[in-house]
Amino acid sequence: MNFQAWLKEFRVLFLIFVALPVVLGSAVAYAYEPQSFSLPYCVLAVIAMMSLHAGTVILNDYFDFRSGTDVLNKERTPYSGGSGLLPEGTLSPAGVLIAGLLSFGLSALLGTFIVLTRSPIVLVIGVIGAAIGFFYTAPPFKLAYRGFGETARLFATPLMVLGAFVVQVPPASMADMSSYVGPLTVVLVSSLPVAFLNTAALYIFQFPDYEADSAVGKTNLVVRLGRKNAVYVFILLSALAYIVLLAGIVSGLLPFFSAIAFVALPLSAFACKGLLVYFDLPKKLVPYMKSASDAYILATIALTLAFFI
Repeated sequence: MNFQAWLKEFRVLFLIFVALPVVLGSAVAYAYEPQSFSLPYCVLAVIAMMSLHAGTVILNDYFDFRSGTDVLNKERTPYSGGSGLLPEGTLSPAGVLIAGLLSFGLSALLGTFIVLTRSPIVLVIGVIGAAIGFFYTAPPFKLAYRGFGETARLFATPLMVLGAFVVQVPPASMADMSSYVGPLTVVLVSSLPVAFLNTAALYIFQFPDYEADSAVGKTNLVVRLGRKNAVYVFILLSALAYIVLLAGIVSGLLPFFSAIAFVALPLSAFACKGLLVYFDLPKKLVPYMKSASDAYILATIALTLAFFI
């Protein structure tokens, strides 16, 4: 077995992307119900989410290889174009497909344990999340190929934060959710800056893939708008993140220390500036893709710490 190849296939950076919203949701739960907080369940939820996302990333590689976009892609970067392992012949399509399905299976197994021992509400959230992940590139829906990938990403982040909260503060039924209106509002507001920055980071990763995606009919938003016009969507997503963050702090829904998350603003501004200039030069975009990714990670960590302080 080629261990290094499989490590690359699992795209560890992107696993960190989904671990952070789970920790944020757990932090919000800790702030409101510290007596019910469980570190083991937090760890279990993180592993389940990482397994689900691993399956999503791996199946994305498989279906992008089958569609031909990763085969045609000559502008692969550390953040875009897939792992490149299937076009290179390093891994077999069958092996990658099996690995993706096994990752989904592990996530389902862990999720079932959480549902049975914490709350049935987790099942509803988990099924929706799994469906988004699986059908992101898998037929028949192929969300990323039909212009719904960005919307799916934007929706998935608040869902992860909510799921983590419910794991820590488990309601017995949907009716019990009404008693948590205040905390659930905070869950939503805290998740939105993270969702906008997460979506922005994954959105900028699409720019280097423009030619290959266009050639196979993968009509994501960058392809639909064209790279030059698509830049302004990235700027809008980045701006909305900090606008919502500020509104949450001013309204008192977010802790005052959430303002620490503004430390990520220069990183987002740097990414916006770079994308405006180099939107059609994939290799030159790499520092700006990293900056967008770092902005998301840094802001989410800051927000999480604010709830623990």
